[in-house]
Amino acid sequence: MILPINKKGTPISLKRALLLVTVICFTVPVIVFMVFIFSYYRNNIIRKTETLMAESLKNYTSFHSQKLNEAIESSKKISYDLVLEKAWRKLEAGEISEAGFYKEVIGNLKSKYINDNRFLMSVFYLSEDTDRLYYTTREQSSYIQIYNREVKHFAEDITRDNNSDAHVKIINGRIYIIRNLYTTRNYTKFGTLVVELNKDKLFDGININKDYDLGFFVDNAGEMIVYNSGFKETGEKELLKTLRGKFAAKNNRKMLQVEDKTYQGVLYQQKFDDYYYGAVLIANKEVLFSEIRALNNLVLFNILIIVPVFIYMFYFISHNITKPMERMVKAAKKIEGGEFGWQVKGETMPNQEFTYLSDGFNKMSSEVKYLFDYAYKEQLARKEAKILALQSQINPHFLNNTLEMMNWQARLSGDEAVSKMIEALAVLLNQSMGRENRKLTTLAEELKGADAYIYITAMRFGDRIRFEKQIDESLQNVQLPQLILQPLLENAVVHGVYTVKGGIIRLVVYREEERVILKITNTGELSKAEETRIKNLLEGANTALPEGRGRHTSLGIRNVNERIQLIFGESYGLSIYSEGEMVVSEVTIPCKWEREEEKKLQAEA
Repeated sequence: MILPINKKGTPISLKRALLLVTVICFTVPVIVFMVFIFSYYRNNIIRKTETLMAESLKNYTSFHSQKLNEAIESSKKISYDLVLEKAWRKLEAGEISEAGFYKEVIGNLKSKYINDNRFLMSVFYLSEDTDRLYYTTREQSSYIQIYNREVKHFAEDITRDNNSDAHVKIINGRIYIIRNLYTTRNYTKFGTLVVELNKDKLFDGININKDYDLGFFVDNAGEMIVYNSGFKETGEKELLKTLRGKFAAKNNRKMLQVEDKTYQGVLYQQKFDDYYYGAVLIANKEVLFSEIRALNNLVLFNILIIVPVFIYMFYFISHNITKPMERMVKAAKKIEGGEFGWQVKGETMPNQEFTYLSDGFNKMSSEVKYLFDYAYKEQLARKEAKILALQSQINPHFLNNTLEMMNWQARLSGDEAVSKMIEALAVLLNQSMGRENRKLTTLAEELKGADAYIYITAMRFGDRIRFEKQIDESLQNVQLPQLILQPLLENAVVHGVYTVKGGIIRLVVYREEERVILKITNTGELSKAEETRIKNLLEGANTALPEGRGRHTSLGIRNVNERIQLIFGESYGLSIYSEGEMVVSEVTIPCKWEREEEKKLQAEA
């Protein structure tokens, strides 16, 4: 979209355009704030509902476990009144008959349990005769058949255990308490008591939201008691299966919430003295969070309003700011790449500010092109002319001829020392100029340059420096890079012997298996810091170089190491280290180097 044109025929200013957009988008912050409020309110409702579910389950657990504990205590009291124990002792002593024992047991069971509406059935049997049952029920029904079919084998398993703990068992939707009875004197097991609890009384008094489905299990999540016949839907059953799978006995207290797209579930488990208790509560989300459905619709309506506003704002920014900026940046990159004089062309800029910038940029680009063509190139030509003139004066041929003339003058004057120094300097210059442009040379040729440097240095320092050589003559034709001995000898003089006012410099060349070692040893010592700095320098680390002559020699030894590794590989190179009161510069190169490789390197040069 192109902004309106004012009376002068130019686009309106970006400042006015942004003001217009601000007016259009004034309501956006209000809408965002509204969305935040609704979102917070929604999350708060969900959080409070989840908390309420958890608290309801805790209260239910507390209420129900209290009733269960009271029933367990009732099952234990039968041991304290000693009626069954005394009847058993009389039976064992022959003081009463089987019929008399039956009468006393049944009477005691009726008084304890059948008259208590918390219990539906009670069964007692002696430990040595598990088939003879003494039982009472609240109704004449099939309770005893159910016991024989479903409960008996669990009870007999507990009878075989030597403990008096109360065992709570849920079997096919019925809940039982089973415990062994022991005498109070010598703690002798004489029988087992089984009582079935009345589920209706266990749930009696529980005030649970009708939208919740509730159930509990004891010790084992495999069997459970369901409140109000819940968990009928397929989704509920799947979530219930997940919750039951997360039940872990021996956890003292644990609250766990699980949900899927349709249902919200909570598992709470707690350890009591005689059992581990787990309770599950599941509710349909659609029913549970029905209050926020209208809120969600309102938020969605506001989002539908906000989206077009943002789309327009993005379009406006793109058309009026981003695209013009991209055109300006593209033009700047063209000039940076060397295309001086590049102009910002194309469609008219969408606002006054960018129109001014593009015009100014085009004018600046034209001026830069002019300056480059007529000023920079002219200056560059003058500089190149000076360099060519200087090079012509110091080319190798000119230098060699000049040194040859100086050498003849010295000989004619009878000054042999000066003549030899000139000859040594000529060798060094000839080797340094490298007119043949070779990357590799022989050890013999490299030693000539080293001898020339040693001679000049010896003339300079006199007796302060003693040079020694030990060369394996069989290695004279070994190939190595040019100019690697001279920088190392210079380093030995500048940083070694020179610093201690005299000493020895020893050059040794020998073979070690398939390698050739060139070792330069000089008087001097390296501190730990210097040795570390040199190691970092040779490894290519970004190490600060010293100023003055030290900088030159540091660059020289780094150059030696780099060239050796570039030609022969990283398994070869230069190392500098201390050895007693001496400093060792050791070069390692291969003993044999294929001529084809040398030819290839020369061809590349």
